[in-house]
Amino acid sequence: MPLQSLEPHLNETLRNSAREILESMVFLTPTSVDALENGSATFEDEVIGLLSFTGSSSGSFVVRTTEALATKMAAQMLMTEPEELADFDEVADAFCEIVNMLSGSFKNEWVADGNQMDLTVPHVVRRGRVNLKATHEGMHTGVRVQIGDARVDVGVYFEA
Repeated sequence: MPLQSLEPHLNETLRNSAREILESMVFLTPTSVDALENGSATFEDEVIGLLSFTGSSSGSFVVRTTEALATKMAAQMLMTEPEELADFDEVADAFCEIVNMLSGSFKNEWVADGNQMDLTVPHVVRRGRVNLKATHEGMHTGVRVQIGDARVDVGVYFEA
């Protein structure tokens, strides 16, 4: 499937979901949510949340950011201070839940369009590099969410 075949309303769904979930569940207000044009399926970042899916299409959800923002997001969601988190495992657990919420919101729209999507359990890579099977031939949509001077990238990558 060519990159441009992803329905435009799904791009908007991802944008709206990212804003809504970060505001209502993580209690952080984005300063902007813009389309992420980078179609690369290779990532290197401090915190990378991954969740795979199968169904009408197969692929991965990717949510990535800095460790400082992931920690802040976890603390906000858990209604605590960042320094009260015992270790990175708590941050990773909360970050996995954020990946679940984002992917679930996208899944709802995907299924409403008549598709099927089965989600796996998310996991987090800390200070790593990930190379997905998705290629420039596969579909992709992504957004960059700015929260102050930090960013969270949220992407959906379909295998070709």
